[in-house]
Amino acid sequence: MERILRLPDGFQDLAADAQGDSQRILMVLQEDWEAGTMRFDGWGEALFAVHRGDALLGLGGLTRDPYATGAAVGRVRRFYVLRSARGNGAGRALLEAVTAEAAHCGYPRLRVRAPASAFRFYEGCGFLRAVGEKGATHIRPLP
Repeated sequence: MERILRLPDGFQDLAADAQGDSQRILMVLQEDWEAGTMRFDGWGEALFAVHRGDALLGLGGLTRDPYATGAAVGRVRRFYVLRSARGNGAGRALLEAVTAEAAHCGYPRLRVRAPASAFRFYEGCGFLRAVGEKGATHIRPLP
């Protein structure tokens, strides 16, 4: 697991896997990165990569949630794990890095808007279904 400051080697392969999974999330990440609109380099932001050897298995980011009203809360952003790497702990390790950074930044909770196919994953990682939360499917209170 590493915190990264640039899109890593293997990003294009990971993005192609995401597109094959009907997910544009990494293409949006690349567009935002190239436009300079989201680089995960501000306060309360971070981007993490998980590898196995030289292979990039996944990416996941943290930002302040732009969709939350009231107090500042964290948001899981641009989270994707290679389909062939799912179920072996890579995603959980990646999400725990994002969660630990959010707690370190003092966010009281994390929010995410996940596709239905990822609900079980997030719930297995301690997230709760968001009830009455506009713009989020799941939340996780932080210590």
